[in-house]
Amino acid sequence: MKTPSLVKNRAWELDFLRGFAILMVIVDHSMFDFGVLFSSWANSGVAFLESLNSLGASYISSYIRVFWRPAFLFLFFTTSGICTGFSRNNLLRSLRLAIVAMLVSLVSYYAQDILQSSTFVLFGVLHCMAVIIFVYWLMAFLIQGAIKLFFKLRKTDYNDKIYKITLSFVCFILSVGFYFIHKKYNVSLISATGYYNTVETASKWLGLFFYSDNWWTADYFPIFPFIIFFFFGAALSPILYPNKKSLFTKLDGVWHTPFSFPGRHSLAFYVLGQVVVLSLSAMLDAILI
Repeated sequence: MKTPSLVKNRAWELDFLRGFAILMVIVDHSMFDFGVLFSSWANSGVAFLESLNSLGASYISSYIRVFWRPAFLFLFFTTSGICTGFSRNNLLRSLRLAIVAMLVSLVSYYAQDILQSSTFVLFGVLHCMAVIIFVYWLMAFLIQGAIKLFFKLRKTDYNDKIYKITLSFVCFILSVGFYFIHKKYNVSLISATGYYNTVETASKWLGLFFYSDNWWTADYFPIFPFIIFFFFGAALSPILYPNKKSLFTKLDGVWHTPFSFPGRHSLAFYVLGQVVVLSLSAMLDAILI
């Protein structure tokens, strides 16, 4: 009997990798909530809450997070870039993420009064991803339009393979260019993850692109360096998945469901994961303290 992913010709390995990465993001945010947002638990006198706070605080300040967080963020943005080749409408994908991101900002802003903690998200992972996907869509739209015009002027049939090769090449060149921009103007992801270093910017709006103090809120993902990872993945997409099918069909099965299912529904898992963890934490705080 075929598994659902085989029936749909899904590249289950991408769901698996993205699911693993999004679950790690949820764990990372949960540790931040326990160790930072609910720092009052440290002296609460409730052993369970003190243990959660100690666990979260230890993780946030540990070398494990310094190197582990960049690894799963690279995995998440790269696989998301690869998935652009599977999306029927990347513009719609971007707009959907942008709407959810704005709702997250709105809810997190008003949640500060309820939780009495800095929960506001100015420009988090959803905002960052929405902007990057839009940039990718616009670039792909312009490239495809130029290639269609070229074939029309030559009075020959449009060749989609030429478009995919060109798109892959441009994405790779841009990812390299973005890397050098990041290297010159931004702090390293490891530095920002471990010690919250920032760069001095002439304009506060540059915080949209590079780590800056005046943009640092509960969740902060400037466009650099994450656009590098995404465009690198987008460059790989036409090469690895020209037919949009799994590369490992023989390994497909129910065994990967705990990770591939969250990967297929990463947006819902990210948002609900945050809501559930914060809500439960607030309930514990209200009941036990």
